[in-house]
Amino acid sequence: MKSRLKRPECPASALCVLTAGFVVLVNNRRMFGLLADRIDLASVQGIACFLAVFLGFSGMLGLGLLLVGHKYVLKPAAIALLMLSAVLGYFTQAYGVVFDPRMIQNIAETFVDDNRQEALELLSAPLALRVFLFGLLPSLAVLMARISWKEVRGELRQRSIYAGVMLAVFALLVLPNHRYMLYVARENVRLKYYATPTHALNSLRKYVTACWAGRGKPFVAIGQDAVQVRNGRARTIGILVVGETARADHFSLNGYPRKTNPRLEQRRLLNYTQATSSGTSTAYSVPCMFSFLTKDHFSTAKGARQSNVLDVLHYAGVKVVWIDNNSSDKGVCVRLGYTNLRQGADSTSPFYNDGGYYDEFLVEGLEKLLDGTEADVLIVLHAMGSHGPAYHRRYPAAFAKFQPSCQKDAPHESSVEEVVNAYDNTILYTDYVLDRLIGFLETLPRSCATFLLYASDHGESLGENGVYLHGLPEAIAPAAQTHIPMLLWLSDRYSAGHSIDHALLEGRADAPTSHDNIPHTLLGLFDVRTSLYRADLDLLRTK
Repeated sequence: MKSRLKRPECPASALCVLTAGFVVLVNNRRMFGLLADRIDLASVQGIACFLAVFLGFSGMLGLGLLLVGHKYVLKPAAIALLMLSAVLGYFTQAYGVVFDPRMIQNIAETFVDDNRQEALELLSAPLALRVFLFGLLPSLAVLMARISWKEVRGELRQRSIYAGVMLAVFALLVLPNHRYMLYVARENVRLKYYATPTHALNSLRKYVTACWAGRGKPFVAIGQDAVQVRNGRARTIGILVVGETARADHFSLNGYPRKTNPRLEQRRLLNYTQATSSGTSTAYSVPCMFSFLTKDHFSTAKGARQSNVLDVLHYAGVKVVWIDNNSSDKGVCVRLGYTNLRQGADSTSPFYNDGGYYDEFLVEGLEKLLDGTEADVLIVLHAMGSHGPAYHRRYPAAFAKFQPSCQKDAPHESSVEEVVNAYDNTILYTDYVLDRLIGFLETLPRSCATFLLYASDHGESLGENGVYLHGLPEAIAPAAQTHIPMLLWLSDRYSAGHSIDHALLEGRADAPTSHDNIPHTLLGLFDVRTSLYRADLDLLRTK
C-alpha cells in the first residue's frame, strides 16, 4: 500500500518573513512608485536606497509576526494581515486614499451612522478581484500550509537568526549609503502616509487612544450669556446649507469656464472666492465649522464636549432645525434633535433615489417648519451634494448636461473627462437646489428678513495625479480638497433692516475666509450678542 506524500513543512519563522514580504510587495505600489520618482534608480545609491526601504518595511512587519506568531496565533494573524492589506492597498492605489486618524474616524462614523449606501458604493468588481488575488488566495495558502514548530528555545533561536539576517542585510545597504538615505528620508517623510498596512494600524491606535482619553469627560455649556438684540427688527429666517464635496474651482461663480452656476450667477450674492475648509473629511469638517474652537484648536473630542453655535443660538431663543439628506449631523445638533431623511425614505416619492432622496427634496415642506413659532428660525440642511464616488447617482437625468459622464461607482475605471463631467453635473444640480431654496425664502412674507448661507464641508480630487475622492492629511492634501465654495444671499428686507453695504462686503469677498467664519457670522446674522462673538470673524462686519 503506497504511503501518501506529505506536504512539505514550512518553518514558522519563514512563514512570518514570507508573509511580510508579500504584503509589502503587492500592496505598496503607490508608496514605491512615489519613492522611485524621487531617487535615481540608475545609480547604486538609488538602488540600495530602494532595496533598504523594501527590506526595512518587510523586516518591521516580519518582526511583528515573529513576536506574536506563536502556535494557534500565527495563521490567524497572517491571514488578518493579508486580507486587511489587500483592502487597504486597493484604496490607496486606486484612489490615493490615506488612512490617517481622521480617515479612520470617517470609517468608524460610517458604521455608527449605519450608512450602508455609502459603504456599498465603495464596493466594486476590481476591489473584489484584488482581495481575491492578494488576500483570499494567499490566505488559503497560509491556511493549508504545514508549519513546523520547534521547542521554545529552538524556535527563539531560529527567529533570532531570521531577524539577525534581515538586520545585517539592512545594515549593509544603509551604512555605506547613510548620508544619501538620511537626505531621502528627510525630504520624503510624507511617504509614510502610504505605507500599507502600518500607517493605517498606527492611525487606528491613535484614534482609539484619543477616544479612550476623552471618555467620561464632562460637557461644558458655553455661550449661555447669549441674547438677541431686538430693537424692533424684522423676524429673521435663515437657511444654512452644508454642502458635500464641492470644490470652488468647479463653480462658474469662481471663474470656471463651464456654466455650472447658471442660476446663481443671476442673483446678487456675496461669493467668497478664497474660502477653505477645516479639514478634508465630513466627520471632521462638519463639527469644526460649527465650533468656536477654530481650526487651529479643534479636535472632534474637544468639539463634542462643549456648546457649538447652534446651541448658543438656541440659548438666545432662535429655533434651530436640522434636516439631513446625508449621513448624519456628526453630533452637531444632537442636543437639539434632527431629522435624517435617509432613514425610512419613501420609495414612492418622485424625489426618491438610491435609498434616499435627491437634494431638491430638502425644499419640500420647509414652510411647515416655520409653523407654530414666531421666533427667529435657522434651518440647517445637510445636502448630499457631490458625494463620491458615485457622482452619477447625485442628480436627476435632467441635469446630465455634461457628457459623456462616468456611470460607474469606481471613478478610476473611467476617463478623467468622464469623471469631471459627472462631477460637474452634480454642481449644476446643486446650483438648481440652492436657487430653489432662495426662491422659497423670497415667497415668505415681506415682514421677514431672510438669508441663505452655503458652504461645502470639503472639496474633492477628481483623478489629478492619480488621486480621487477626499480625506488626505492636510500636509499632503491638494487645494482641490480644501478650497471650497462659500456664498451668502441676503434678502432686500434683511439688507435694508441691517443697513448692509453690499459694495463694501463685495469688495472683501475675495479675501481669505474659512469655516472659522461661520459661527460668528451666524451670530451676527441673528443679532446675537455673547462673549464668544468675534467681530473679526463675522463676514458681515462693517469695519
